Order: sequence, then C-alpha cells, then structure tokens
Amino acid sequence: MKVGIFYFRSLYSQSACSLSVGKFSDYLLNRGYKTNLYLLKSNTEEDIISNYDEFMSNDIIVYKTNYKDFEYGIRLFENLLKGTNKEFYLVGPFAIMNRERILKKYSFIKNIINIESSKEVDEIFKDLGRKLSKNTIISGVDREVEMKEKGHYINMEASTGCIYNCSFCHIKLMNYAKTTKDIELVVNEIENLNKKLGKRYFIFNDSVFWKNSSDNERIEKFVELLNKKKLNIYFMIYLSITIRISDELLEKLKSVGLIRVFFGVENISSNFSIQNHKYTSSDTTLDFISKLKKLNISYHIGFILLSKETKYDEIKENIDFLHQIKKLFRPGILVEKMRVLPNSDNSKYLYFDDSKIDQAYNYKMDDEKTDCYYNILNSLFNNINIRNFEQFFSGINIALTILKDENKKCKDIESDYNKTLDIINDGIYKILINELNTLEVSNDDIKLLKDLYGIAEANYIKSMSYLKSNYKEIYETIPHGKEDLNIW
Repeated sequence: MKVGIFYFRSLYSQSACSLSVGKFSDYLLNRGYKTNLYLLKSNTEEDIISNYDEFMSNDIIVYKTNYKDFEYGIRLFENLLKGTNKEFYLVGPFAIMNRERILKKYSFIKNIINIESSKEVDEIFKDLGRKLSKNTIISGVDREVEMKEKGHYINMEASTGCIYNCSFCHIKLMNYAKTTKDIELVVNEIENLNKKLGKRYFIFNDSVFWKNSSDNERIEKFVELLNKKKLNIYFMIYLSITIRISDELLEKLKSVGLIRVFFGVENISSNFSIQNHKYTSSDTTLDFISKLKKLNISYHIGFILLSKETKYDEIKENIDFLHQIKKLFRPGILVEKMRVLPNSDNSKYLYFDDSKIDQAYNYKMDDEKTDCYYNILNSLFNNINIRNFEQFFSGINIALTILKDENKKCKDIESDYNKTLDIINDGIYKILINELNTLEVSNDDIKLLKDLYGIAEANYIKSMSYLKSNYKEIYETIPHGKEDLNIW
C-alpha cells in the first residue's frame, strides 16, 4: 500500500523539510505502508506533468495544508483525483481548525487527520503487521525531500508545545502536547545529519527552545555534548523575551554555534500586550537586541503591526520602533494583520465569507482610519515582491554573522549592506509616515518603493555573487528564500 504525502514549503527562510510530515512518514513505515514525500510548488504545472505518473501511482494521497496554499492545493487535488478511487486525506493545523467547514464543502475528502495523535492515525492506517525500511529515515524523521536539497541547512526539533498563551497562536489553541526529546538524541541527530547529508546550519523549529529555568540543565547538557562532538556547525533557535534566557546560557549557546535567534516582539503598544497576552516592551526588546549584537548573533522578530483593536494613534509608535531597529525591509509584517483563529475568543468578531474556507482575516478594525491604513499598505506593497525584498537583507545578514565568526574578509560586504539597509529603512519609513498622514497611496511613493527595491536587489546580487565565488561553503549554508528546492 503506497501513501503519497504532499505539502508546500511554508517558510522560505527554512529548509524544505516538514518535520511533522517526516515523522508521520516514519510512523506509517512502521505500520507497513510504503511512503513517498513530495514538495509542491504553486502554479508549476511542468513539475506536476513530469511527475504525474509517479504521483498517481500512490494508493492513498495525504495533503498537509496551511492557510496560504489551501485554496490552490485543494482545487488541484480535487480535479487531479476526479474519476479515481484513491482515498484523499488532509492533515495540518489549518485543516484541523477548519475541519467542519472543509468536510462540508469538499465531499471528495475522506477525512482530516490529526497526525499528532497516534489514535487518529491508527484508526485510518491499520497496522499491516510488518515494518518497511527506507534509506531516507534519519533519527526517526523521513528526510526524503532534504536529500534532494543541496543547501547545507536543515530543520530540527528538540521539543514540542509551548507554555505561553498568546491569543494569535494556534499552538496553545490546539493544545499540542508539551514534549522534550532526550538531549543526547538531539545532538546525535545533528551529528548524523552533518555527516550523512552534509548539513551545517540547523534551524530548530521548537516553539521556544529555552522556556524557563527548568530548561537550564538541558541546555547545559546540550552545550557539553556539542563541545565533545567538536562539530563545525551553526544553529538557530526560537526564544521568548517574556521570560528571558540568562546572558550566561546565551553565551554558552553562542560558543557552540548559535548564530540566529527568532523572538516575538509582536507589538510594543501596552494595549496590544494586554489584549493578546503577549507582554513585551521596547526597552526589554532593545536590551535583548543589544546583547545579541555584542555576541554577533543575528536576530529575526515576529511582529504584528495591526490587529482588530489597534488604534490609529498606536501605529506610528510601532513604525518608529521598527525604524529604530532597522526592520522596515520586512513588509510582510506590515501588510498582514493579526489572524483571528477559529474557536478562539476573538472568532466572534469574524464575518462569514462562503467563497473561501479561511475566515481568519474576515474582520474590520475598530478604528476606521486603522482599517483604511491597512488597505493602503496592501495597495502599496503589491507593487513589489515582498518575500524577495526581505531575503535581500536576511540572507546577507546571516552570511555576515558566519563570516565574522570565521574571521573571514567581510568589510566590503558589511559596508555595502549597512549603507543599503540605511537607505531602504529610511526610504520605507518616509513612505509609511507620509501615507499615515495622508491616508492615500501616491504615485511618488510607489516610484520610490520600486527604486528602493532595485537598490536592495542589486546589492543582494553583488554580495551573493561575491560569496558564491569566494566562500561557496557559506553561500550554500544560507537559506535562499525560494519556494523551490535549492539545488546547485
């Protein structure tokens, strides 16, 4: 019995791996099912044509979907599977949260499975009384897709679940189990992936890598074991600044390869913190950023500029903050208002749109001027590719962090990067404040935005060309922000 598991790449800043899909595949293999993993790309019919016979040779089709790819993917599978007798299942948090509406609208779907629950999986995939081996299994995760991706980076996981209660996050809402993997197994997995697949940059997908002081012993052990292995690796982790990791532990993690930290600021307005159970401040954030910079640790932030309750007067405060920390090269955090999740306390504010499954953005902001500004931002940034725009900076930033760690020549790249960053940061700020004051999109602002895009793009091409020619290993260690597999 062959099971094809399909998914789209959701975060271009990570590897093409879906850890949940990889673990699900391993579980099915242990129940006697032959599995095949497929990374899909939107609007790429040539790929589907080339692999059509292989796709259709699977007896069962499983599609892990998220809100961004659902509408495209569901129509694709509905038509591809028409006239066949193949069983089709959906998995993933988006499908589970919208289960009732999806099953009502799409009769060809056999069921929606919570693959985090062995009970649900076992009910559908009966144990065939045998175990199948597959050479792509590494440490209990099917790495079939990653074996095709030649970049030296890969997604990892040391724990699941989260102790925090942010209102905009699906993890708490879905009540995921809080589990921790034995830290020795985590380090062994890093070693295996490093030696077998040549992976060098490990992107930990844990909701929070260090949650509070109860994790101190695990982190100390993690550092101790990595030191013993003497691996030449780097890694990235998610942290919270609601409860902040100690400087001592942060420095120890840096000593064994920490080069990047993701943390959620979300919004610095006090009203937002109270309304969404996310308690941060500009002072706390700036202090943490200062510490990271001193240690040569790159950082990436989560940010939500606009939510239902955002007052117009609060917008400038947050734009000023993003300008101060030079993060205005990330339009994605400007144009996407806060998602209101199904079954959350705020879902009562959503209006119903029968034309689509995803209802999470179906609300108007309480402040009419805030709602107007949201529409203006989307109209403005529709003029550029915002995912590329962000990559023009994040890619170089990670490269500079590695170059400095390895004491390699980077002054010219760093100088050009900083000059370009200042031009873009100041230029975007000028546009945002102008439109905040006028509440309209001007042709001059659109022209300036396109000019800024061109400046950033040219610097990215120049810098990456230099890296590829002079430091190929580092060039291939950086996620390149593309939907497709990175293959050289």
